[in-house]
Amino acid sequence: MKNLLTASGLLIALSLTIACQPKIEKKQIEELIIQGQAQGTTYTVKYLGEKYAELPSRLDSLLKSIDHSLSTYDTSSIITALNAGDTVAYDDKLWMMTAYSKWLTKETSGAFDPTIGPLIRAWGWDLSEAESMDSSKVDSLLALKGYDKLELGDSIGYWKQKASVLNFNAIAQGYSIDLMCMLLEEYYGIQNYYVELGGELKVKGRNAKGEFWRIGIDRPIDENQGRELIAIIDLEDAAMATSGNYRKFYEIDGKKYSHTIDPESGYPVQHSLLSATVISKDCYRADALATAFMVMGVDKAKEFLKKSDDLAYLIYAEEDGSYGFFVSQALQAKVEEIPLDTLNQ
Repeated sequence: MKNLLTASGLLIALSLTIACQPKIEKKQIEELIIQGQAQGTTYTVKYLGEKYAELPSRLDSLLKSIDHSLSTYDTSSIITALNAGDTVAYDDKLWMMTAYSKWLTKETSGAFDPTIGPLIRAWGWDLSEAESMDSSKVDSLLALKGYDKLELGDSIGYWKQKASVLNFNAIAQGYSIDLMCMLLEEYYGIQNYYVELGGELKVKGRNAKGEFWRIGIDRPIDENQGRELIAIIDLEDAAMATSGNYRKFYEIDGKKYSHTIDPESGYPVQHSLLSATVISKDCYRADALATAFMVMGVDKAKEFLKKSDDLAYLIYAEEDGSYGFFVSQALQAKVEEIPLDTLNQ
């Protein structure tokens, strides 16, 4: 099942978006850079190979088609219509996102669950204004979650439970990167690339110097606007995503609330895990697991990693105010850490 979802599923989604083109034999090798704006952020594509004049517009078209399917910020998107209570024609991307998410919700024992859309709205994390929350309100919103409330046929879908909401914001960006990379590989034969969108990324092969792609991990402090790094990872043929609560929070009556909602309790998480960086084969998975680990906390994330092939770099707060680290064993040889005496100043 996993291979079907990670390989064939992505190819089906991309093939239905972009007409197949013959591969063009490369005539020169150089690093080319494409940059643009999408999904409320920016993207950067670096690759080694020939310049294709139409590639930037194809990337933009692909990203717009993803927004039309999955963006809760796009009032004309398919998911917006679904969440408004309409019966919608499910396209390939919405179908794949639902399939991926159901699988990941089960695998993470509910730590990742896009059906908590009503809670995300109520806590004010999808551009909505935060509502007044109490235990009664949280319980009523928790009753709306669950894939069992979604009726999904071969081509149409609708909510059986009105007011239920899907929100794929914790996985859609990673999925977008996977489709961008599939475009580079399947239609242009590009085998050495770096694709980044809103901080999540995926790389393949080597950079222009013939070296592994070197990717930095931010130091988890509120005022880190200059992107001071805590570690650098050598990455090859893998995707990486980071989730953290040290920047995204809001205050109510002087109390800070995390932007990560625990799907079990319905409340923002409160624990010592500051940041979770996940490395996996597919970016949609890295993206989703980074969020899931922020829900789980350090100990449960460690237990999950013992049973998976995914890698992680977890940063957590110690009681004395310093940082604690957990680095997956297979990742340790790829990580260059900044000295602790510098980090804890």
